[in-house]
Amino acid sequence: MSKTYIGRRGGVSVLGLALALAAGAQVIAPAALAQDADSKTDLSAEDNGAVSQLSLGKIVVSTGVDKVAIDTPQSVTTLDQEDIDNAQASTIGDLLEGIPGVSAVGGVSGLGQGFNIRGMGTGVADSDSRILINVDGVSKFFEQYRMGGFFSEPELYKRVEVLRGPSSSTLYGAGALAGVINFQTKDASDFLRGDDRLSVRVKGSGETNADARAGSVIIAGRPSDNLDVLFSLSSRVSDDYKDGNGNVVVPSKAEGDSVLAKARYYVGGDKKHSVWASAEKWQNDSYQVYDQAEAFATTPVRRKTVNESYIVGYDNAFEGNDWLDVKAQLAYSNMQVDQTDNAGFSPNTVGYNSSYIYKTVQGRLENTSTFTFGPDWNAFVTTGLQTYKQERRNPRYRQDGTYINPGATTHPEGDLTRYSAFIQGEFIWKEKLTIIPGVRVDRVKLESEKLIATGTKPDTVKDTGVSPKIAVLYSLNDNFNLFGSVSRTVRMPVLDEVYSATTAQPANLTLKNEESDNIEVGGALAFDSLFADRDKFHAKLTVFRNDVDNLIARGTTGSPYFRNFGKARFEGVELEAEYATRSFFTRAALSLVDGDDRSGAKAIPLNTIPADELTLNAGYVIPSWNLTLGWRGEFAKEAHKYNVTTGAVTSTTDDYNIHSLYAVWKPQGETVLRDVDVRLSVDNVGDEYFRRHLSSLPAEGRTVKLSVGKTF
Repeated sequence: MSKTYIGRRGGVSVLGLALALAAGAQVIAPAALAQDADSKTDLSAEDNGAVSQLSLGKIVVSTGVDKVAIDTPQSVTTLDQEDIDNAQASTIGDLLEGIPGVSAVGGVSGLGQGFNIRGMGTGVADSDSRILINVDGVSKFFEQYRMGGFFSEPELYKRVEVLRGPSSSTLYGAGALAGVINFQTKDASDFLRGDDRLSVRVKGSGETNADARAGSVIIAGRPSDNLDVLFSLSSRVSDDYKDGNGNVVVPSKAEGDSVLAKARYYVGGDKKHSVWASAEKWQNDSYQVYDQAEAFATTPVRRKTVNESYIVGYDNAFEGNDWLDVKAQLAYSNMQVDQTDNAGFSPNTVGYNSSYIYKTVQGRLENTSTFTFGPDWNAFVTTGLQTYKQERRNPRYRQDGTYINPGATTHPEGDLTRYSAFIQGEFIWKEKLTIIPGVRVDRVKLESEKLIATGTKPDTVKDTGVSPKIAVLYSLNDNFNLFGSVSRTVRMPVLDEVYSATTAQPANLTLKNEESDNIEVGGALAFDSLFADRDKFHAKLTVFRNDVDNLIARGTTGSPYFRNFGKARFEGVELEAEYATRSFFTRAALSLVDGDDRSGAKAIPLNTIPADELTLNAGYVIPSWNLTLGWRGEFAKEAHKYNVTTGAVTSTTDDYNIHSLYAVWKPQGETVLRDVDVRLSVDNVGDEYFRRHLSSLPAEGRTVKLSVGKTF
């Protein structure tokens, strides 16, 4: 295997503008989905059509040195722009649901979702820092109880990479016991071709079930040879949808507005030295039920939610100097929920009006050096420093305007400060053996002004975590490789876990760090021209076991609010396989995960384990029409919830088989339809009633989705 280095408001909406422009361009045509001849795939130039639908042949940029997914010694999935567009996702959970080992948990609306990777991740407290989420390198971490952890718009992104397993902690942050999700926003260069100085992209979409509407306008420009600029504006609004039984699912609304502005100035003409800046904001303002995660407390509240980031960056490859390839950035992030009109859910405690404010300043500096040792060895060494400081504030007020207190018993105010250093090497021998050692050191400080339950100021908590790893990949020949990794990852407690306290359950200032010992082994196959000329077959199998000591979870009355529970074990199998000719493609992904609490005499199954799941995708490309027709299937086994004390089954999620059809059409030629893309899908064709195991609400019944885009 070769390696390759706004809701419903008055005025003109973005949706209306996008649809009007699309209609004016006469792009509404018989809908069907297709493969873009100009799409940026990572396969060789001779491959196109169905072959470019393959996933394991895509470049991964989040693993140190860029490499093809099938040549990484861990499970990793890349969604490029074509994948994101084809998903026609209303929420980030919709976008990630088809990735093996990844599930959306909690609610089903844009607000209310958390994520689960390999059995780690909850939808209730949303204080689960075992999964790291980054947007353009900026870490997003939000903990409001029963609210959801990440709020954004799928249309903002051109690439999503999901790195499963804790070995990703080395480059991205302490405590990624489950994995890392990296999002990359769009750039002007994605829309400018050749000598273009200006490009405009408009898109409108709709969905029958929830009466969903979305639209976006993107303007990309190159005012001078060395300056690229981009401005993007999008809006989405969706009503509550109906499940397969025809019942309205509440809460399932998904709405929001987003804006993205980016600029990059290239120093010199080689495009390898640049300074850049970006500003991104997503916001929502609507009435929702209080408990978005599980719909347990269904009293309505009004929430104005804002997620914004501002970044300045510097990239310099130092052409001709193998020792220096520098990337640096400084970012400010603000995630804030202003919650008002809470008349039904403990307004004198939670607050009739309250705000949840998370302000974060982050810095990152890294350098990659290249070394050559004789004719057979090449090495790439990445070193870096990170800083992270988050201020969390939570003012609360009664209905008469009187101030209650700063923070709550289960959501204390406080500050988190973290300093980190990391080093990762990639040593390659004859393009056959790759050895990737790495280590990360994190120093964390937690501070809180007052414990609400006692009215006293608690001690500051400080700790240090060291997370080493080593991964090895060996290519037996051009068609077969084997890989394995061993990593020890430390996750230090967060503010909620240390300082949450009630009169019946004290704070726990002596919580121990969670320590994960993870082992992964696997292999991959890759064949070209196996059954037909220039066809491709890829397969990758990963087996993992993750033992977590000092697992942190909620305590019971009489014990600390959070406490360590001894040991838990997570283990499973992930299998990906795909095959394509120039006209036909098919992909399969299987995920089997198991997990037990092993702190007592008897192993008790964990309630965060997803159902065993198989997803299939098959399609046919008609190159002369640039048309793709396809089918998707999602097959899940029944799964259970358990009594955490006895292990007895308390509830069951039924198994399900869901089928969807889709089409993509991209007209060719020098007509008015040039640079148009039309996507049509029918999800849940059989209108089946089903609920994903880690979701609190049933999934959407049959729905027809149509999106039309045009690039000028």
